Amino acid sequence: MILVFDTETTGLTLHPNAETRKQPRMIEFGAALLHPHNGKVEDTWNVLINPGEPLPPVITKITGITDDDLRDASPFAAALPAMRMMFQQATCVVAHNLPFDRAILRGELARLDVFDFPWPRHEICTVGLYKDAWGRNPKLTELYADVMGKPLAQTHRALDDVMALVEIFQKELLWQLTA
Repeated sequence: MILVFDTETTGLTLHPNAETRKQPRMIEFGAALLHPHNGKVEDTWNVLINPGEPLPPVITKITGITDDDLRDASPFAAALPAMRMMFQQATCVVAHNLPFDRAILRGELARLDVFDFPWPRHEICTVGLYKDAWGRNPKLTELYADVMGKPLAQTHRALDDVMALVEIFQKELLWQLTA
């Protein structure tokens, strides 16, 4: 299976040597499991995660997620078993700016002293794949418009971004894995 995922967070990551407690927290996780041969969406999952701290106003402005939305959400530890099951099914992981999403996930795992997470062997970062062609890191909205020929009304919500990336993957990248 191919796992396409995205996170929404309390902010941008700091230097990798910064203390884990100072790194941003995950506030939303979205994922889609795709069949490895035809790219069909087999399963999706989206969960809000209570970061245990107030959201910076800029994050609410970007994502539309509020402290009220997260008040009754479970902490990351409660989402971890379902997240682990999705990653265990995957042989390949796909994200737009994978190093960022991987760092966020690893930060949350480190806070729980979890170091045995089932990370897939193969990784695809669409930012990295298209960076040379664009001469810079393309935004998801730009990449989507270029590949799909229509604009993406980006919501900065995890599952919405995942499904946009799924469309890009199905149209341009799946054939490379199955060839």
